[in-house]
Order: sequence, then C-alpha cells, then structure tokens
Amino acid sequence: MNKDKRVLIVDDDDNMREAMMETVARMGVTVEGAENGKIGYSKATEKRFDLIISDMRMPEIDGQAMFEMLKATGITTPICFVTAYGTVTGAVEALKIGAYDYILKPFSPEVIEELLRRTFELSAVAPTSVGIIPVEDKGGAVYSSKFMTHIFDLAKDVADSRATVLITGESGTGKEVLARFIHENSDYKTGAFVAVNCAAIPENLLESELFGYEKGAFTGATGRKIGKFEAAEGGTILLDEVGEIPLHLQAKLLRVLQEKEVERLGGLKPAKINTRILATTNRNLKTMASEGNFREDLYYRLNVISIELPPLRKRKEDVKNLAEFFVKKYSEINKKPLKPLSTDALETLLDYDWPGNVRELEHTIERSVVLSKKEQITGKDLFLHGITVDDFQNTMNPIATEVKQETPTNVETQNVSVGMTIAGMEQELILKTLKEVEGNRGKAAEILGITVRTLRNKLHEYKDAGINVEDYLK
Repeated sequence: MNKDKRVLIVDDDDNMREAMMETVARMGVTVEGAENGKIGYSKATEKRFDLIISDMRMPEIDGQAMFEMLKATGITTPICFVTAYGTVTGAVEALKIGAYDYILKPFSPEVIEELLRRTFELSAVAPTSVGIIPVEDKGGAVYSSKFMTHIFDLAKDVADSRATVLITGESGTGKEVLARFIHENSDYKTGAFVAVNCAAIPENLLESELFGYEKGAFTGATGRKIGKFEAAEGGTILLDEVGEIPLHLQAKLLRVLQEKEVERLGGLKPAKINTRILATTNRNLKTMASEGNFREDLYYRLNVISIELPPLRKRKEDVKNLAEFFVKKYSEINKKPLKPLSTDALETLLDYDWPGNVRELEHTIERSVVLSKKEQITGKDLFLHGITVDDFQNTMNPIATEVKQETPTNVETQNVSVGMTIAGMEQELILKTLKEVEGNRGKAAEILGITVRTLRNKLHEYKDAGINVEDYLK
C-alpha cells in the first residue's frame, strides 16, 4: 500500500470520521474526509478515489442516496457502508445493487485495516468489473482460450498508441475490464481511469457531466465544474455504452476526438486535453450509422482500432478458471470456508450457454458460495434457473427432499420446434412475455429473472436484426 491509493471517508460524526481517517493514514494511504453525503458526492465527482467508506445514516443525503447519485453519474469507485445493527437491511439492499461491502458498528481499527488490505489486494488480483482475472504471470490476465490469448496480445500492442479503441461485445463479457487492462499497460497509467456509463446518465445531464460547465451557464450553475474529459486529464476516459449518446451530443464528442479539446457549457473558449479515449458498446454502431441513429463520421473516429470480446459460450475453456476464482473471491468476502467445485458442478457450468456471460457466471458462483451446505459446491447449489419455493423448503427440510416424488411439469411447446436455436427460444420467450404484460419492461424483466438493462440490450439486438420490437411495447 502507498500514497497512490486514495480513500474518502464520509461521516457526519466528527469523532468517528477523524478516527477512521487516522486509521487509514496509518496504513500509508492518502485519505480525505467529508462531513455529509452532499460534500462526499461533490468530492467523489471531482477527484479520483480507490475506495469510499461512508456512514449509512446522515442528514439530507444519506449514504445510499449518495451511492445512487454516484452510480447515475458513472462513478464506479467501490463503496463500503458503515452501519448500525438497525440499518443492516438497508446495507444488504445496497450490496444487491452494487455496493462493495458494509461494516457493522461498533468496530475496531483492525476492521478498517482489514478492509483496506482486502480491497487493495483484491484490486491487484481482479478489478471490480467482471471478466478477466489479472495476474502477473500472463501479461496481466489469466486465460486458456485462443480467443483471449489473441485479444490480450492485441490489447497490449495498441496500449501505448494514442489511437481510440472501440471494444464491442455482449453485455457481461468484460469490456470494461479490457479497457482497464489497456489503461494499465499504457503511458497514461499514472493518470486517472474515468469510466462514464452513457446509458445510466439522464440525457439532460449527460452534456454537463461529459464536458462540464461555467458559472452561470444555466439556472443552478453556481460555480465552474469540470467534466469527465478534463477529470481524466493525463489518464484515460472510458465511454461505456457509447451507442446510447444522443445524436445532438455526438457532434460535440466528434470535435473532442478530432481537436483534443472540450468546450464547457457557457464557456468562451475550448480547453485542450491530453486524455486517452476508449469506448465500449454492445450494439452494432455500423448498422445504427447506416440507419441514421449514429453519426457515421463519429463511428469511424471511434473505430480506429476495434476489439470484439467473444461471449463466454464461445470460450468455454475459461469457465473453470473463472469459476474457481469467483469461489475464492466470494468465500473471502462472505467469510465462508473455501469449498471446491464438485465434478457435477463443473459439468453443469460447462454445459450451460451463459447468456449473461461472465457477469452471470460471477453471480451464479456468488449465490452458490452463500447457499452451499455441503463440503463441496454441487450442481444443485448453482440454481442456474433461479430459486423456487420447493428449493427453499428442501433446504429447510432435507429429509422431505429424499422422499419427495417427481411431479410432471406442463411445458408449453407451441412455438418450440426441433432445429430451433437456444437464442431463438430466448427471443421467443422475451417477446411473448412482453406481449403478455402489454409492453411493461419492468414487469417483463421481473418475470424473466433478468435486469431491465439486460432486457433493453436484448431488444436493441433484435431491432438491429430487423425485428420490429415496437409491436411488443405498445
């Protein structure tokens, strides 16, 4: 650990905040404090931090609200909540939507020290995004498939160039992980890595978040704010899901790529930047450009070097290594004994097609680590098709499981036929579910057991393939 690591402590209790800051400083880590969620949000959007430790309950903006605000602006810094017993439920809910960890009050300084060791050791072994497992013996990544060998060789070759790199691939394949790999192997590695989720920021805020603004640029602009491009000065900016940027902002982005300068809202002159630009997308930008939904000149500017990440189903050789890594990771995080994957668990993992890619694999392993009751993680512990009431009852009453009789299940096969692909069946199910719920994406996602964002991405894929999905959204 060293001064390169930066931690932000957010707590309205002065004594608690100062005590935590002293503990962090003793570990040789740079630390800053914020006395409430509003100031914490402001600092976290203006500077780079490797970890945020925040109290859960604070006046005005509490820890969870601050976390949601940071996520909405594309900040991906891991956050750990400090909470009392009565608010553990809230902390657990925050974990479900992406928080890194939580600490239960009262706690000793050793708890903070252990958090820092675990956080920064993990970040040296695996980034917070899912995908590839970095280690020192393979140029930054563990992999066994030919696909990934080629991709990482290519990524290392282009890392030191100034060229813009467009990383494509399905959701959950590890596009951000590859972008971080390029950053860490480039001349920009000493600068910040700023990831901006273009799909998560509301359209009316995206321009000011990317390009910044001057005081008085609009109502509420009480001071100057630098945008993400300037925040990444000397480092790398990742435009995640760049295909979601609206057309009227694409011209401004094109100018940044061409001139290496940004113009803040309300600014009188542009500001020069020295920032490496990477972009990711799960959409077909070329098709979007031909249909007039994405600027063609911007597409060619972004697509100077293109790297496509294959889906996990096309690199099954990596499944075992990834699964075993995630077992170790989540055993440590959840303080569970380290258990091996049984033969039938590995066979189940290899037989599955992983439509959600590495992200789905990670969540599957995390669930199995938490729920496994035996000395090994078995195929049944994976719950690949979700957890049913019967599963819960079986867990509570294992004796009943042994004597339970098989009950035939009625399966509707009206639209399923021999020769149909898994992808075709998935498409049929998604569109039929949408039609059944009269186009309600939230309800359809809940029924399908996927996130709304995954559903939206699937609909984009179908639209790109020429399917009129609007008929199912009325």
